[in-house]
Amino acid sequence: MKCLVVIAEPARDRGLIDVAAALAGTDDIVLASVIEVPDGDTLASAQPQARARRRELLALAAPLVIRPIVTVARQGWAAVVAAVGDERPDILLVGWRRPGWDYLGSTMEEILRDPPCDLAIVKGAAARARRILVPVRGGRYAQLAAKLSVSLARARNGTVTLLHVVPGDGPTRRTDATLYQLVGETAFDDRVDELLTRVGEAEAIITGEVERHDLIVFGASGGAQPIGPVGLRIIADAKAAIVVRTRTPVASSVFRTAVALPTDRVERSAAIGELVDKWFVENTFTSAEFANLAALVAQKEKQGLRISVALPTLNEEETVGKVISVIRSRLMERVHLVDELVVIDSNSTDRTREIVRGLGVPVYIHQELLPEAGPGRGKGEALWKSLSVTTGDIVAWVDTDVSNFHPKFVYGLLGPLLFRPDIAFTKAFYRRPLDVGGQLQATGGGRVTELAARPILNMFFPELSGMIQPLSGEQAGRRSVLERLPFFSGYAIETGLLIDVLRDSGLKSIAQVDMKQRIHRNQSLLALTKMSFEILQVAMRRLGDARGVNLLDDANLTMKLISPSAEGFHLEVQDVSIVERPPMITIPSYRDRSGR
Repeated sequence: MKCLVVIAEPARDRGLIDVAAALAGTDDIVLASVIEVPDGDTLASAQPQARARRRELLALAAPLVIRPIVTVARQGWAAVVAAVGDERPDILLVGWRRPGWDYLGSTMEEILRDPPCDLAIVKGAAARARRILVPVRGGRYAQLAAKLSVSLARARNGTVTLLHVVPGDGPTRRTDATLYQLVGETAFDDRVDELLTRVGEAEAIITGEVERHDLIVFGASGGAQPIGPVGLRIIADAKAAIVVRTRTPVASSVFRTAVALPTDRVERSAAIGELVDKWFVENTFTSAEFANLAALVAQKEKQGLRISVALPTLNEEETVGKVISVIRSRLMERVHLVDELVVIDSNSTDRTREIVRGLGVPVYIHQELLPEAGPGRGKGEALWKSLSVTTGDIVAWVDTDVSNFHPKFVYGLLGPLLFRPDIAFTKAFYRRPLDVGGQLQATGGGRVTELAARPILNMFFPELSGMIQPLSGEQAGRRSVLERLPFFSGYAIETGLLIDVLRDSGLKSIAQVDMKQRIHRNQSLLALTKMSFEILQVAMRRLGDARGVNLLDDANLTMKLISPSAEGFHLEVQDVSIVERPPMITIPSYRDRSGR
């Protein structure tokens, strides 16, 4: 039984997690919490609160392996309903509040009248109950109440009493078979200790039984008043209570009709801004949130996933050995988080491949892979072909020119993918010092990001305007998504993947993770110029695709590079055109190997 637990007030709602653990066993438990943001504030302003709430939920759930979801919204209950659509839980657990009290912009009565899925509202320490009373009247409510009660009793080695009250003016005798008909096979469960049929006034009989039980579980009606005066009095007197309500779950968000953006430019910009702010708060993480490697391993094993790390290299003899040693010792030997580590080399001319082989790690030259596809150039080619030699359900790519390499560059990328099934692609961001004349300046790296990539994305793909470093080399994704996407050659790979994941899976499927700081080899201004030229080509290609035209047909794809010389300046013409590789799933040898 998959449980979605709404945590409105962490200190007050801790008991809901115990109930979920009893119901779900080793199945999935998701904690959902909403930060409500007033209309006058931007959604992005809640980012510090959301980060703190995620940490709070993880601490609240420990030592259980539970996925936390923190979302921001103007109205909290609407966000919970959306989470139900995304997660498709078997049951939604909510903490009891008095009738009429505000609960995430709604009330208990409204929630019970129109639940997004099967619902249990919990009062008190329900998970500690040893003797559980279930008054039943028949129907799905009764069956759900009995099923939950048996699960709770089994977790605490307790017992369940099924009680059927017959009005005094009805038949004077009912057989046990009636109770079997009311709750189905649950009546035969070995945790059901008593089957009672009583004749008389319902409130008096139930109240009398409540006194000798620790918990009462019953169904709400479907009328305008889901819990009537009698039910409210019973809840008030009970040590603990659970009220259940059934409903067919809402459709997955995949099938929801997309909300059309306004046509007015100002209104459209405001709507997109709100969308990006919400994403920024909910899908921006820190690597420290995933530093509990045992929890990551537990999630990986629970989902039956295999994880591959592919390292693209080109003349990285100074740093590649340390990168491999850190990943292998911390993430493969100390804990079994990474299953496979390979190097994809771009035909290095230094000792890179020799060092890798000496460490016992498989190394491939990408120009020699997939001979039927022909050789290509650049980092994009290496990443594309890495899919053909790795076997993981999740594939992570990490640059190897990093001098301050830490395992967080890997586990930080994997965390969102393991804890959030709706996330398909993750990228790192960090502060990037700039090496000027051998001296490190604290900031200044990422020049192409700020001068080209982010302005282009803001203008043409504003949904991605919240990406702090769209060109970061540390990234990871689900194979099921990556194998369906084309890959651009060279430096165009990062921008192309971002745009294509957005088109394929939507903004919510992308996450970014703060890795604090990254020190690496800075490139020359000439190389950055070519990088910017390739990024612009990707943007034009995808803009044209969206309109059914090829905007690059009439574009000049050669570039005059200007270099200073003793005589002045020198012009050198280079072809800097991008190559778009097809989705890997279309390559016959890959399909044959993977069985797809």
